[in-house]
Amino acid sequence: MKKTLIILGCCVALLLLLLGAALLLANGGEEAPEETAESLSLMDRPGSEVASVSVKNASGEYTVTRDGDALTVHDIPAKLVNMDYVDMLLDEASSVQYTSLVTTELSRLADYGLAEPEAEVEISYTDGEGLRLLIGAEEPISSGRYFMEEGGDSIYIMKNSRAIRFVSPVEVFINYIIIPPEDTNQPLSELQDFTISGSAVGEPIVVRAVLPEREEEQLKALSYGSITHLIVSPNEHEASPTTLSTIADQLLGLMSEGIVAYNCSEEELAAYGFDEPYIQYDFTYLRGAEGEPEAYSLRVSRDEEGYIATLNDDGVVYRILDLDFLHVSYEELVMRWFISPFISEVTALELEGQGGGWRFEISSDTVSSVEATLNGEELDSALFRKFYNLVMSAASDSGRLAEPPELTEPVLSLRVEYEDDEKPDDVLRFYSAGQRRLYVEVNGVCEFTMRENWLNVTLNALENVKMCKDFSSDW
Repeated sequence: MKKTLIILGCCVALLLLLLGAALLLANGGEEAPEETAESLSLMDRPGSEVASVSVKNASGEYTVTRDGDALTVHDIPAKLVNMDYVDMLLDEASSVQYTSLVTTELSRLADYGLAEPEAEVEISYTDGEGLRLLIGAEEPISSGRYFMEEGGDSIYIMKNSRAIRFVSPVEVFINYIIIPPEDTNQPLSELQDFTISGSAVGEPIVVRAVLPEREEEQLKALSYGSITHLIVSPNEHEASPTTLSTIADQLLGLMSEGIVAYNCSEEELAAYGFDEPYIQYDFTYLRGAEGEPEAYSLRVSRDEEGYIATLNDDGVVYRILDLDFLHVSYEELVMRWFISPFISEVTALELEGQGGGWRFEISSDTVSSVEATLNGEELDSALFRKFYNLVMSAASDSGRLAEPPELTEPVLSLRVEYEDDEKPDDVLRFYSAGQRRLYVEVNGVCEFTMRENWLNVTLNALENVKMCKDFSSDW
């Protein structure tokens, strides 16, 4: 038994010896890379001592130069440069680090991608010294990059994160933030006036911010209660807060997914379809309460790969994601409720139908303190408030009509009078549209329809209010 164990042990040792020899032969007799606990450096200087960095790679050539404190990145306009990326490049050019020495045997440079380097990097320092690096292929295990100093006698591995700018096109230095993100958690206060146009929406949609200093918008806004934005064209409506939030959240802070082209003329931009954009946002952006609104124009077009965009006159074509704000429609932006004034802002409701006419006089000290009369007769306050809410619940549940309908006699008319004498009355007229639906004309404009059941429930409630009886408001 003991003899058997000895023989077995010898066999295992021989097997290990043969395996080691096979590995050595497979590596051509080279030693494994010398791993280091920390990165070592071929050059170690402060980034401020880099005078220039010239890079030649598969994407082309670019040079970053220093003139005092100013840095120029090839032909990219200074306002578009991502300085964080430039600082990384200067750090990588001033502190040339490696994680391991691979070999000093230079007879097989092609195996490391160094016979025809993926990038050639020439670095000049402010004291006149220089360094020229050759960047090779990725190392499969560590995902680093093989590299060497031109004319040197050793091949090293550099972390890929420190080599990425050497093998990338110059476009990586263009700021990937297309529109600066908002500095607040209330983006609707920063997205002010805007117009949406382009082939995706057809007729331009014009939206105005309801600001304290805008008396005209404040007066119009009385029809809708508390709102932030008012649609003024094609027709007047309250803008949907949900859709507004989608636009603001995605537009402010819009990111680039890649650069298609830069330094483009208007003629070159037109070739990408920006002369007739798919969608265009012209907007004012207030970044911070103390600042002044800035004007932006974002044009979006489409190509075979997706969506591309250009901003203002920057001449850059960015690739962007397919986001919801690119597909906003007029119907989505319009609030469903035709009007929704605070009861405290209203002095009278007049309803007129085939059964006669009814005038509700309203007085209120606050939103919660309301008194009302019907044709001079005092009404139960809670019952009237319920009726008021039912009347104001009239809302569209369908798309915009393709063209204005031919209207005859209304089945019901509603007039709303306001406490503010300068505020014009709102007049809604309801017409039969067939198929249990109503056309709704708001201040002379009919764009939408609604369910006819609102009319039936409202007329029933009207009869009950006159008799001080409760009613159902579910329609």
